[in-house]
Amino acid sequence: MMNKKITVFGSGAVPKDSEEWKIAYRIGQLLAQKGFIVVNGGYGGSMEAAHQGAKEAGGTTIGITTDQFAGSTKNKFVDDEIRMTRWCERLHRLAEVGDGFIVLNGGTGTLTELMVVLEMQNKRMHLKPVVILGSEIKKFLQNVLKSPNFFLPPLVCTVDSPEDAVQYLEGEIFQ
Repeated sequence: MMNKKITVFGSGAVPKDSEEWKIAYRIGQLLAQKGFIVVNGGYGGSMEAAHQGAKEAGGTTIGITTDQFAGSTKNKFVDDEIRMTRWCERLHRLAEVGDGFIVLNGGTGTLTELMVVLEMQNKRMHLKPVVILGSEIKKFLQNVLKSPNFFLPPLVCTVDSPEDAVQYLEGEIFQ
């Protein structure tokens, strides 16, 4: 097994069996089939869906959780929980651990995670591939890119399917 880790960012509020849930599940499944370890925030919604897809495909999962989300517990598909004291530590650990990233639709938490990863690339703190699959996140970026002060760093691409997302990451990580 290659032991490369892909961090998947997405909403914890995605309803089970919704289209978003199915996309996250498929991402986890495909990543596991390629031998990637699936990393995310370790809670519900798309995080749980990606972990479930990975586990059911025989893969390994890591959930990075925090003490600051009172009452939150890891999802049942987490193999290895990394518990951080503070939310900001969790955010940075999610960015540090991944060898690549997939960004699904989500709210302000997902946008924050994406922006941290992009800023780390802009500041040359890492050069790791980022795949944006979420249609709403793509629309957000299209609007933000209208600003002359915002640009996407290298190794960022948008795709339309889980298969394209995993193929891009595989090509960038193992080129």
